Amino acid sequence: MNVPVILALGAILVFAIVIIMTRDKDPQQRATILLRTGAAIMAVFTVLAGIAIVGNALQDPGGTAALVMTLAWVVPMLILAAAAWFWPAPTAPMLLALSSAFIAACVWLAFDPAALRSFVSDNGPVIAVSVVALAFPAAVLGLKRTALAGWLLVALGVLPLVITLIARSGPVGSLTAASVVPLIAGISYVVAARMAHGSPASGKQRAAAA
Repeated sequence: MNVPVILALGAILVFAIVIIMTRDKDPQQRATILLRTGAAIMAVFTVLAGIAIVGNALQDPGGTAALVMTLAWVVPMLILAAAAWFWPAPTAPMLLALSSAFIAACVWLAFDPAALRSFVSDNGPVIAVSVVALAFPAAVLGLKRTALAGWLLVALGVLPLVITLIARSGPVGSLTAASVVPLIAGISYVVAARMAHGSPASGKQRAAAA
């Protein structure tokens, strides 16, 4: 059984257990638990993915180059995650812009698969690493802007992989492993947002506001 399948089954199993254990709670509570579960899974996934990426970098190219390559994606990811937590309003459009630019770059590179393969050969699985680096801040943003972050995670989990598969423009294994958990977490965020929006407590708040 390969890594993407294990990750997908693990995430689905966790969500299934959470749903079963919270079936007697009201929709607002279930939405909160589902949201926090998605965030926790994304945090664990990011740590594991980071360990794998850093380990590969230490093997090839190793040394100072590996340190520079690691800092090049870890530092911006952590800055974006902190900004998403403390300043979600300005960070949300920034993450949308960065994700849109990344997906546009995937489309552009798909028209020149030979150049992409050469770039990946020289620099490693940059598309997969980019998915991880953008998905974690999006997951943090989801604790403040659930629906928006959910759809952003779904887009990051689906579009780069689909573009790469259709164009056959790069390695699929690492990208699939990087995409499957953000996709599942994104779906859980979207479901949690709709569940919270349709809960009786939410309806009472809207009625009171009216």
